Amino acid sequence: MKKIFLSIFSILLALNSIPSYASVTLKHRIEENVLDTKPDNLSGLTFNDLVKLSKQAKPSAELNKKLQAHLSMTYVVNRKYDAKLDKSYIRFANWNIHRGRNIEVIKDILLKPGDYERKYLSKVNKRNQKNFKAELDTFVGSDVIALNEVDIGMPRTEYKNIVANLADSLGWNYAYSTEFVEVGPIYQNLKIDRNRYRGLHGNAIISKYPIVSSRVVRLPNQYDWYGGETKKYKSPVEYVRYGISKVIFSQEIEYKEVRHGSRNVLIADLKLPNNKIVTVVSTHLEDRAYPDQRLKQFKALLNSLKDIKTPIVLCGDFNTSTTDTKPTSVQKEVIKRIRDPHFIARTTAIAFIPGLPYVYGISAVTLSKLLQYKDPFFPSIPAFFPNHERRFYAYLKKFQFDDGNKFDLSGDKKRSSNRRKGLLANSNQRHWKGFKSTFKFEKPRIIAYFKLDWFFIKPVNNQFLPFNGRTLKTFNSSFPHGLSDHNPITVDLKL
Repeated sequence: MKKIFLSIFSILLALNSIPSYASVTLKHRIEENVLDTKPDNLSGLTFNDLVKLSKQAKPSAELNKKLQAHLSMTYVVNRKYDAKLDKSYIRFANWNIHRGRNIEVIKDILLKPGDYERKYLSKVNKRNQKNFKAELDTFVGSDVIALNEVDIGMPRTEYKNIVANLADSLGWNYAYSTEFVEVGPIYQNLKIDRNRYRGLHGNAIISKYPIVSSRVVRLPNQYDWYGGETKKYKSPVEYVRYGISKVIFSQEIEYKEVRHGSRNVLIADLKLPNNKIVTVVSTHLEDRAYPDQRLKQFKALLNSLKDIKTPIVLCGDFNTSTTDTKPTSVQKEVIKRIRDPHFIARTTAIAFIPGLPYVYGISAVTLSKLLQYKDPFFPSIPAFFPNHERRFYAYLKKFQFDDGNKFDLSGDKKRSSNRRKGLLANSNQRHWKGFKSTFKFEKPRIIAYFKLDWFFIKPVNNQFLPFNGRTLKTFNSSFPHGLSDHNPITVDLKL
């Protein structure tokens, strides 16, 4: 009977802890160290170093010094590029490119968009073909592209330097910083090319305009990417969650992502042809963390930007998913609920009010899944429909820079891309159920859409005001199985 109870309880907990999708050192710090070259091995870590890192949760003092030196470094390559301001705005794109698995296709799109349109237009539903053309033109018209999940020297992306590969083909400038040194393939004894393996994974910015300075901010650590991935979990909850994720949602949970490093933020100052400076911030917050943990990272991020006086384009994968994806257990799930006053109040009410469980079940799918996932800033309803990401928005709303400026959260329908008004409609495309989603599970389609990727813009003196924020969903899905698991987003900034 005890085993049956545990099995049923595990299934219920697993259903409630399905990963929301699928983007930290112990001390928050800022390092400024710029290298204006493109060496063959960016990290300076040898293959033997990587082997040692795959076996050590805490590297030796000498190896750790080498590792931390790389994680504190930004790499910048500037070229002579005769970019001109031939329009009254600059277009920024942000894209979590899923390691860069389809980088060759993305290169061809930017270099030969007409060929891509002719090849894939017929594969798009007829009612979406006009939108496909518009979104393709929008992406190709980007002047600056911020990227998340960028691989360098990984077997899953054919050992390519993804950012250099893309920037070189366009003749653009780029900045890169490493989030993680990946040692999972070595840890799992996979067959790899030791001469080409670099194991780097991070954030990047490619730009038509020169990058005059850059730095990296390492965010408060919210997950142990070495210990958490090498620990052997025997919890029935974790096995059930893995099975449900794969069968119901067609989503693989990636285990053994054994890494050293932490989430970070890449900050780059771009010099425009009119000599004005704009600051671009490529961000990736932790997915294996709860909203309150991501909020700590977000606060640290904003506080690191507080004294910047230039216009700011803050963008990236903020993982505003309402939950976390780290391995779980029965004990963890029980403790989590005992400590949650919303869960206690809800359970008590359900126990004493006849018929409430059925009403709550239907309402939970409608409000929590349909609305909160696509609009993480949706109002929180205590006990029954708490929205733990709401505090993220509250902090964003009240945040003020030292120069007195704030983020533009406005939603004037005249400046939105689809004539919709509301919170952040100028910089992020809204939808009738919140925001246009930037990530989705393959199925089920009813509860599979999430808004994880964002633009937050700080204008200065009515310059660099955001408008025409778009989510390029049709463009992304035009390629078989999608160009990435995230939809790219764009925004125009008025000069």
